[in-house]
Amino acid sequence: MDTTLTRRSFVKWGTATAGAAALVGFTGCAPGGQQESSDTSAAAEGKGEWKTGACMNNCNCCSSRCLLKVYVEDGVPIKIRTDEKDEDTIEVPQRRACLRGRAQISNIMSPARIKYPMKRKGWSPEDPNGEMRGKDEWERISWEEALDYIAAELKKTYETYGPHSVFGAAYSNESATYFDPILRVMNSLGGIVHHETGTVSVGAWPAPELLMTGSMYSAPDALSIQESQLHLHFGNNWMANKAGNTALQLEAAREAGGKVIIIDPWLNQTAQAIADEWIPVRPGTDTALCLGMMYHQIENNLYDQDFLDTYCVGFDADHMPEGAPKEENFKDYVLGTHDGEPKTPEWAEAICGVPADVIRNLAEEVANTEKVNFFAGQSTTKIPAGEMFAQVFYTLAFMHGGLGTPGNFASWVGLHENIMSTTPYCMSGNSVNAFGKNVNNPLQPPSFCNSMPAWDEIEDARSWDRLEYSECWQSILDGEYGRDVWPGGKRPIDIHMIYSGGYENSLNSLPNANVAIKVFRKVDFVWGANPFFDPSRQYCDIVLPVATWWEKGNVAWTNNSETVYWADRIMDPLYEAKPETWISEELAKRVGLDPKTINTMTDAERTYHSLAGATYLTDHAAKTYEPLFTITQEDIDELGVEGIPQEGAMTVADFKERGLWKTQRKKGDALSCHPWDAYYADPIANPLATTSGKFEIHCQALADVINAMGFTTLAPIGKWQVADPEQGQGTQTDEYPLLLWTPHSLRRAHTVNDNVTSLREAFPQECFMSEVDADERGIKNGDLVLMTSPHGQVLRPAKVLPTLVPGSVALQDGAWIQIDEATGIDLGGDPNILQAPKASGQASQSWIGTLVQVEKYTGNLTLDPDKNRPIVMPVGVE
Repeated sequence: MDTTLTRRSFVKWGTATAGAAALVGFTGCAPGGQQESSDTSAAAEGKGEWKTGACMNNCNCCSSRCLLKVYVEDGVPIKIRTDEKDEDTIEVPQRRACLRGRAQISNIMSPARIKYPMKRKGWSPEDPNGEMRGKDEWERISWEEALDYIAAELKKTYETYGPHSVFGAAYSNESATYFDPILRVMNSLGGIVHHETGTVSVGAWPAPELLMTGSMYSAPDALSIQESQLHLHFGNNWMANKAGNTALQLEAAREAGGKVIIIDPWLNQTAQAIADEWIPVRPGTDTALCLGMMYHQIENNLYDQDFLDTYCVGFDADHMPEGAPKEENFKDYVLGTHDGEPKTPEWAEAICGVPADVIRNLAEEVANTEKVNFFAGQSTTKIPAGEMFAQVFYTLAFMHGGLGTPGNFASWVGLHENIMSTTPYCMSGNSVNAFGKNVNNPLQPPSFCNSMPAWDEIEDARSWDRLEYSECWQSILDGEYGRDVWPGGKRPIDIHMIYSGGYENSLNSLPNANVAIKVFRKVDFVWGANPFFDPSRQYCDIVLPVATWWEKGNVAWTNNSETVYWADRIMDPLYEAKPETWISEELAKRVGLDPKTINTMTDAERTYHSLAGATYLTDHAAKTYEPLFTITQEDIDELGVEGIPQEGAMTVADFKERGLWKTQRKKGDALSCHPWDAYYADPIANPLATTSGKFEIHCQALADVINAMGFTTLAPIGKWQVADPEQGQGTQTDEYPLLLWTPHSLRRAHTVNDNVTSLREAFPQECFMSEVDADERGIKNGDLVLMTSPHGQVLRPAKVLPTLVPGSVALQDGAWIQIDEATGIDLGGDPNILQAPKASGQASQSWIGTLVQVEKYTGNLTLDPDKNRPIVMPVGVE
């Protein structure tokens, strides 16, 4: 049989629902029955060529974005390789893609692709029929019809209700408007409301780190952690979260002599593979564990008093910040001097479940180890008053002492190799340069951390119009948002239109998803733009098919600060998909805007600026950057743009051929990162950017900022407090006795890839529960269980584990919602159906510790295995 494929036959075959399973094996095979060659040159294949394909998975922000080499024949992506040319060393590791990256052919070619513009059959401008969103059939329409409809609705909404009536279920920052210039159209019409108060990924870490230490995203680099003798990690599962080199680098640090201890509710993949010791803890109770450790250290003089006296304020009554009450010092709080409650290891055990003797031993091991690398994952502060754990975490590191010296670190970022770092090793051209003049959103004045309202910086407090991530859906439904303590009180909100785009799957990704569905069904008009028919697009009136990164490409990019990648255009857009630049120009024309003010550069100009703007760090201390690429006049002429030749470390031709540029590292080189080293060396000459110029254990500035937000009342020192009487350890009820938390899955990067059948088969979405809790409920491994919280219900198979702390259950994040309309039960397994929709502290998400019940399911619903459960497709169209 002739198995030679053409692009046309491949696309036709790949779009069939049955083709999803077949794609699993197909993506790694050589064309026409050939054996896979070890030579990645086009000549070795004879027909097609190898291209560099972007892996745009957001694997928890760090060490993501790996190299993909895609073999393309007749416009068809056939198979994938990854980084294999260079020797793999810990100094310059290969950027090898994980299973999520290697599944990108199945992802890009998925049956879930939106093929052409579509409209709900029940929608019309005169009668939105919103209750049918998510239930209605669809019909195919032309691009002209779709854009005309959307433009008419935009003009009607802005003219009738104003910009405060338009909600963007999409990121709105500069990089987002580069990725999705459709947002620039709405910014030019007067602005758009977004859900961007607070944090959605990094928990409660930013404000405590900034105000207690005077810096942001401070962390050691991958080689510097080898100087540490002990790696104390709270909530680390890098092997699933990042699936890149971070776990390998931690293993290298362990092999260099450093002991690894991981504190987590379950024996996760990283703990199994790397840790020397696993300490199980109840979800959201790390604060109590640390306080119990510090009590033992104080009682036995196992801390560095000289470091605390010299570099910190607020530890004891003799070293308080100016004007602060002496009784507010941290030491007296831990000892219970004023509240009568000593924070003993026994006190901590009752909360966190870790035996008191284990707490004592851990406290002594930390104190008796000279060089300790303290790390806490982002999720450890995704709890009510999560800032409290951040404060306690830093205080534990301050008590150990040595911060600013080799081997002594405290970080929630983990490794300096992170795009969020203030001084990344290398970067591609920034989003403004790579797009042109930015179009700012008039509804979002700048503020603290770019997300939290600092009222003294905003001339008109009523101009602030950002909804908080966790509560946004309820706020829209209720018609008001914010807190009474805000200047002028709570804000009214009256949303009439939702735009679901900007590479976000908000309906699926934020808590209170059942209320999100109500909101989507309530407003006048909902439209979306995305490559895939994911849950956020399933509840729209009109959807537009967007080209994927593989169908755009031709740009230098990075989200790994030791590496810059080249992205080829792998293939032409499938079906009728269009890039956002084209969509934005067409919409601009229809609403009376100049398209060139929206899309200010040609694709060729954007390519040039991404190359010309790329720089790399030559000396960490000096923070000096040099151009990364040598760009010749011939390169400029080939692009057909105006530009200036420059000298750099790598030619454009070599960069495109190799597909990436890696920072060449050596242990102890000029790029090594030791946070706070200048402050440690001379605290007088190099004060920190804090109120006192020192590390602040008592941090009044932090308490003032958080309390002004109105979401939580916070003390100036780290404490254990039950900040929400309806959530977290100590608030369980007979109706809801279990604590929920949501680890990452190797199946997905957040919600991306949940349409890939092979990953669904390899990593089914299951309810993780302990043997103790399962036995009490008569539940066995594989049984269908109904997970219930005050916010919704999810049906899932049980995964009964002996290596999970009793009293808690886990449901991995990102599964695509699939509501059974008759019962309201989610068959897809999205934890955001269950999670508590509450903000805390600096408007951080506080979802861990949502109260749930799990019972063996006895109803009439059936649930096929994930690998067999069909991808939700638009009904009514081919």
